[in-house]
Amino acid sequence: MSDNWHQNVKSKNREEIITAGRALFLKHNFINVSIKDVCELAKVSRVTFYKHFKSIEQLIFEVQIDILKNMTEFIKENSQNGIDGKGKLKKMLYSWVNFAKENKDQMKFITLFDLYYEAYDSNEELKISYEQFVKTDNKYFLNIPILQGIKEGAFREDLNPVKTGYYIFQTIMGVLQRMSYTKIPEDYEMVTFDDITDSVIDMIIGSISNIT
Repeated sequence: MSDNWHQNVKSKNREEIITAGRALFLKHNFINVSIKDVCELAKVSRVTFYKHFKSIEQLIFEVQIDILKNMTEFIKENSQNGIDGKGKLKKMLYSWVNFAKENKDQMKFITLFDLYYEAYDSNEELKISYEQFVKTDNKYFLNIPILQGIKEGAFREDLNPVKTGYYIFQTIMGVLQRMSYTKIPEDYEMVTFDDITDSVIDMIIGSISNIT
């Protein structure tokens, strides 16, 4: 058998483990999932699992990265038609909201992961790898429309694109994560989640816009 065949089987097993882990984590929360559960759903042995992942924790990190990549790609793909920087950024933010609406379970996973990541002494190697991913793959996608908006005069010249993108990322993620877990109290039944996200997006765009 060729090396390519073995590599394809290895890749297939890895993807099956990630897919199984993701399904179980989203359904039960990862704190309630064991390696045995993952292996049974993926239909692989524990030996095969350990060929790809050193621990269930490593798989949790892998699923978190996979979800964040999917979220970022969804936002990019659904906001390509913005004509100017301001329009592109606004489309990105609304695409983000739509992703959260369609994938509440994934938003819940991100929230639980963030809490776990901060509260527990995770493996240092995994933490470094995850932080590198955040810095390189997942941090700067908002910078392009911000820079474009600055050049076009729609956004303030004094903005730091990196800091501004980070502020926006944290603000939107905070709102959407809370929305994935909570219900609006009966006393505020006239308010919808769309009202909240619309006002947050308007606030963000207004705070960085160039007032003329």
